[in-house]
Amino acid sequence: MDLSRKLYRLSRDLFPGGVSSPVRAYRPYPRFLARGRGAYVWDVDGRRYVDLCLGFGPLLNGHAFAPVVEAVGRQLREGSLFGAPVEREVRVARRLRALFPSLERLRFVSTGGEGAAALVRLARGYTQAPGVVKMDGGFHGSVDPLLFRAGSAATGLPASAGVVPVPRAPTYVVPFNDAEALEELLDERKDVGLVLLEPVLGNVGTVLPEPGYLRRVRAITRREGVLLAFDEVITGLRVAPGGAQERFAVVPDLTLLGKAIGGGLPLAAYGGRREILAHVAPEGPVYQSGTYSGNPLSLAAAEATLERVNASVQRRIEAETRHLVEELAEVFRAAGRPVSLPTLGSLFSLFLTAGPVRDAAEARAAASPAHTSLLRGVLDRGVFLPQSPFETFFLSTRHGARERERVVEAFSQALKRSPARQRGARRPGRRAPPRRKRRRPRTGPG
Repeated sequence: MDLSRKLYRLSRDLFPGGVSSPVRAYRPYPRFLARGRGAYVWDVDGRRYVDLCLGFGPLLNGHAFAPVVEAVGRQLREGSLFGAPVEREVRVARRLRALFPSLERLRFVSTGGEGAAALVRLARGYTQAPGVVKMDGGFHGSVDPLLFRAGSAATGLPASAGVVPVPRAPTYVVPFNDAEALEELLDERKDVGLVLLEPVLGNVGTVLPEPGYLRRVRAITRREGVLLAFDEVITGLRVAPGGAQERFAVVPDLTLLGKAIGGGLPLAAYGGRREILAHVAPEGPVYQSGTYSGNPLSLAAAEATLERVNASVQRRIEAETRHLVEELAEVFRAAGRPVSLPTLGSLFSLFLTAGPVRDAAEARAAASPAHTSLLRGVLDRGVFLPQSPFETFFLSTRHGARERERVVEAFSQALKRSPARQRGARRPGRRAPPRRKRRRPRTGPG
């Protein structure tokens, strides 16, 4: 019996579902990993995989990146936690502001979910308007006001048990890529102070904004006097050095960062316009704190990562991602299988449909047992990737032609064994059902 299978049996007695995060669980058992280096990981049974998960995105430079290892080691010898400001906080914050000019001021936290909770609290404290709008399929961490129609991390449920509706602090949900639905909602609801969205959805697969969508959302929120926040936990550093706001030239009022900025250690940040951040304690009445906020080890990893973020690196990793996607498209074409492979920067996704996929509803409609079977087949052939049709895949600066060849071969072999899509699914040449132009917004818990 595989050691991973044995460990999973033991872990199920210790952890709900045998894991510490639901996205790590899959049938028949998850692979327990032992180590990683560059573009590869090894499981406890010694099998090597090309890694397209990369910790669900943070490892922009791959595993055990030497500058990060050295920086963290030096800091560890000097101390791991002080409960006081450190000089590196200033340096890392200045680097982030240089990449994201909209971050006039910011606050470090440990995780994207923690940052999302603080950001929502800040927006409500600043605007005195309790309502928050999010996008169907947008995931912003396990935060009560936002855990509604939140992509794969909510395990497909419309809301999590234990989330108690609070009528005076409503959360509204509108479809991604539907500016008209947002406009209609803001016309009807005058209790909204914040629109929060991932500029590229990343937890129902990769769903790209249609041309002009983000600009229109910016115009609508500005006209209505509502704050706009970009959750760039996934897109930050990955679709451009300055994230989606640089890529699409749309400046939000508030920004949430995480994943890649920490270089593999827990680090996130939220920030934005100077006058809004002035409401955060101790300057203002909006309280937020954390023992591990601005942790020296995480800041050391972040500095070593950010020192190597530039346009040249971005072009290289983006070109490698594009080459891989093009070769995968050819593999699917040769197999006679429909596929949509949306890609931007160093992230991409896979939908077994002729596509394109424009929102969370279409992403859910494209999911099938055939998709799950294909992902398992690719895993068995030496490519470590999320075992869900609703996740994004990532490349690092350590991925190259050799890794691309292995990934393409794994998909080619898995396609030969994977069943075709089920009856009734979208096929090449079939049009998706027409989208309604005007939709009533959903109201979620929170």
